[in-house]
Amino acid sequence: MPIDIRAEAARYYDCNPDCVDDIAFYRERIPGQAANVLELGCGTGRVLLPLTGVCGSIHGVDISEAMLALCREKLARAAIPPSKARVEAGDITRLDLGRTFDLITAPYRVFQNLETDAEVDGFFSVVRKHLAPGGTCILNVFKPKSDRKGLRDRWSDGSEYFSWEQPIEGGRVACYGRNARIHPTRMILYPELIYRAYQGDALVDEATLKIVMRCYYPEEFERLILDHGFRIIQRWGGYAGEPYGEGPELVIQFSE
Repeated sequence: MPIDIRAEAARYYDCNPDCVDDIAFYRERIPGQAANVLELGCGTGRVLLPLTGVCGSIHGVDISEAMLALCREKLARAAIPPSKARVEAGDITRLDLGRTFDLITAPYRVFQNLETDAEVDGFFSVVRKHLAPGGTCILNVFKPKSDRKGLRDRWSDGSEYFSWEQPIEGGRVACYGRNARIHPTRMILYPELIYRAYQGDALVDEATLKIVMRCYYPEEFERLILDHGFRIIQRWGGYAGEPYGEGPELVIQFSE
């Protein structure tokens, strides 16, 4: 496994108050109480745990052992047995679990962390390999807030900005972002998230997470899925039912 880039910042992931409200959306997409679900990029289990009550079983995969450790702690505290929910470390672009699933998800923009075309192709191969007959996959990315030129201009300064702050036991944690750089033709963002923990006014911890966010525009995202040989079933512009291309997210459900 590669170096776990989320190792230092994982403990702050669940503090984020700005995470999208998508759990009810995914609960409604479970095809039945006996359905088997695969979550690619399950992280700390933010979506995985709430889905355990509405499906037969759910299997989570993530490349970060630090995130999975937190997920396993949550599963243990909730007394959810392995027969109901299981998580493991793995590369979601090169995965073979030897079984298929009725629904495959990759919540909260996991797909955008795939930087190269080879990784994207590998991801779709993994989806195809693990889809049961009649099964579907749901992917989402954020909708860029500006056109390509505007996005390049916004990501040109590398300045740090405040994102959010939350109280924690013994103090507070604040998150700052930095637009580190952008690939100007492939439209790949390289943001940095800086977490700072305070006790009173004293800084007691700092962790920086450097990630990749590959941008997709509405027609481009659709075309990518179609070009990989899948059939689009439904599209949304957000988790409140916004029309595709008009909301903050791009969400597509597809099958073979």
